[in-house]
Amino acid sequence: MKAALAFVLSLASLAATAADALPERDRPAFDAIVNTLAPNAATLEWTALLQATATHPSLIGAPYEANPLDRDARGTAEPLRAGFDGFDCVTYVETVLALARSIALGKTAPADYAAELVHLRYRHGEPGYCARQHYFGDWAELQVAAGVLEEVTTAMAGDPAHLAVLRLTHGFDFLSRNAAKTPGLTAAADRLHCVREQEAALSARDDGSAYIRATSLPKIVNGLKPGDLIAWVADVPGLDILHVGIVVARPNGRLELAQASKREGRVLVSPDLLRYAASLRQQRGVRVFRPRDPR
Repeated sequence: MKAALAFVLSLASLAATAADALPERDRPAFDAIVNTLAPNAATLEWTALLQATATHPSLIGAPYEANPLDRDARGTAEPLRAGFDGFDCVTYVETVLALARSIALGKTAPADYAAELVHLRYRHGEPGYCARQHYFGDWAELQVAAGVLEEVTTAMAGDPAHLAVLRLTHGFDFLSRNAAKTPGLTAAADRLHCVREQEAALSARDDGSAYIRATSLPKIVNGLKPGDLIAWVADVPGLDILHVGIVVARPNGRLELAQASKREGRVLVSPDLLRYAASLRQQRGVRVFRPRDPR
């Protein structure tokens, strides 16, 4: 009886968290996205819905913010942050996926979007610093296990010569090693403990991740689809993924990249995916994840 009551209270708490997560200032932007996309969502192809969400004017131009989730964290507790006033590359991708998935399912209330976001962002759907996946590869692989994403890296590569394997020789430690330079970890022993626990677990199960070599990307780029998540594999000790964005395809076939750009300080669409890829430093190549249609 007590366990059942605790479960019910947990669901009620999560519902309240989701209902309050979207700030009033962001309601007009949210309503604009829903009012634009929801009327035709039932007949719209999933890839088209993803692209339209990623490039919606209510998101394009939003400011870049490094580690925006750390802004509201208190110790290891953190409220669900679902607003549109600051994104890094990962929170932008999470937001686009949560919006597109909820609209595709006909769930268009702010609480529906926020509930989708909390399940994407946190293990077991419960907000908290320790429940976040602090390395993108970990986040993506959990989404694959949950049926949200499909990794298509190896299939896209085709020829094994286009592939290489990343295994972090000395383990995952980029975040903890740079804790003194990270405001969210500075003098926050409880958060740093969570990060080190995640790093140890990731290091213990790291048996290598296949990626498409940077020199091979121009040869296989035509296999990309609108809405694909393209994640750049880091050439940085202790780090798996350097950056992530969303593929956009124009009517003339040109591939672009929707992203939260630290370099440009905002969410934007880079007009040439291959040119952008060639300009990105400290990267070995890419992994590609394809969002699954939730309908």
